[in-house]
Amino acid sequence: MVTLLVLVFRIFLNYSFTGNSTIIETMKKNIFLMTALLVAGLFGVAVAQSNPFGNAASAYTLPTFTKNNKGEPVLYWTEKDAANVLSLFFAVSNDGGKSFGDKKLIFASPLMGSSRLMRPKLLFKKDGSMAAVFSFRNEVAAPAVEEGGHANHDKPAAPAPKPKRDLQIRYTVSKDNGQSWTAPASVDSDTSRLTRGFFDAVVLANDEIAVAYLKDVKGSTKHEERDLRMVITKNGVFQPEKVIDPVVCDCCNISLLVDNKGVLNVFYRDNNDDIRDIARMTSANNGSTWTKPEILHDDKWEIKGCPHSGATSVATQNGALVTWFSGAAVQAGVRLATTDGHLLKVLNANAKNGTVTADDKQAFFVWEQTTEGGASRILYSKVAGGKAQDDQVLKGSDYGQNATTLLANGKLLIAHEVAKPNQKTALSVRVVE
Repeated sequence: MVTLLVLVFRIFLNYSFTGNSTIIETMKKNIFLMTALLVAGLFGVAVAQSNPFGNAASAYTLPTFTKNNKGEPVLYWTEKDAANVLSLFFAVSNDGGKSFGDKKLIFASPLMGSSRLMRPKLLFKKDGSMAAVFSFRNEVAAPAVEEGGHANHDKPAAPAPKPKRDLQIRYTVSKDNGQSWTAPASVDSDTSRLTRGFFDAVVLANDEIAVAYLKDVKGSTKHEERDLRMVITKNGVFQPEKVIDPVVCDCCNISLLVDNKGVLNVFYRDNNDDIRDIARMTSANNGSTWTKPEILHDDKWEIKGCPHSGATSVATQNGALVTWFSGAAVQAGVRLATTDGHLLKVLNANAKNGTVTADDKQAFFVWEQTTEGGASRILYSKVAGGKAQDDQVLKGSDYGQNATTLLANGKLLIAHEVAKPNQKTALSVRVVE
């Protein structure tokens, strides 16, 4: 841009020495216009500046924003290399999200999960320690097939049964700003080979950590049957799990938040005779006891199977905002609502993967929209005065998906995957002016 400005002024000087006043005046007007446009492009017109994360060797996925105990923006994400090893990294911004420092490795394994329904979670406690929570496939070798004896040498041996799937939720802790991490351990002391997933984790008002997840019901004869459970640390050590709702939708991600009053909220998709709407429970004593589940908004979405789509939420000055998808017969689409069930916005059928952010003064709703050509891009809407304002397209977000967002010092940060055809997925990080 600077080079182009220099070139413009060189042209002006060249014409100035020709002695033709008409040409000179014309060039002055043109140069003024070009300079104004260039300056506008530098300082006003561009609504976002891209800071891509990615290279041709690895696939970058699941970007997620949070803040550390100093209030600084933190971005964490996963990278998968050519050997299918998944690495969880994080980086801290000291300038409100305009740039990020060197990335630091949390954990790496080919068995770490990478589903958008089970995003890793990086937590910062008031004492400065950090905890990372992620899903992990605890694979074991299949039993060896026994050879048939002499009496039945002409019969093929029966195939060995496959070991039962064991999906764990593990956590690791750092007390030196992420320089080193403890060996990951399961949050659940039950060693049974079961699926535990679709989790969320949060730091409680008392600086302990809570993790909510769906877990296989032992002995169930159904194809999939899971209940909603929670584990909470005591002095940093996870205590035995508790069932907080025995009948829920089987495969929809959970959202936890602690509101400005210190109340713990859990949002999840309930299942009442195949009516699968978003429910909410609260605890005013850090998860010791819970209110009865209440449906957030009576969508009455009846569906025989799990839609694999849960809720996300954020605490606001006066409560919380929650977004989720419903395929209800009336107003199907991604919803944005308050905790009293008041709908602020319902997006059309081409929208998905909504997320929200808020500070003391404002809130933003961010989502992924499929275009007519089939590609996706990122849109956002400001929420103020109890209303969601007009949709805005995040410029330069073509092929964007799985967005995350954060308000930092009054600025809106948006990061998302960039999934271009025939290329490995990269990340784009933006500050919206």
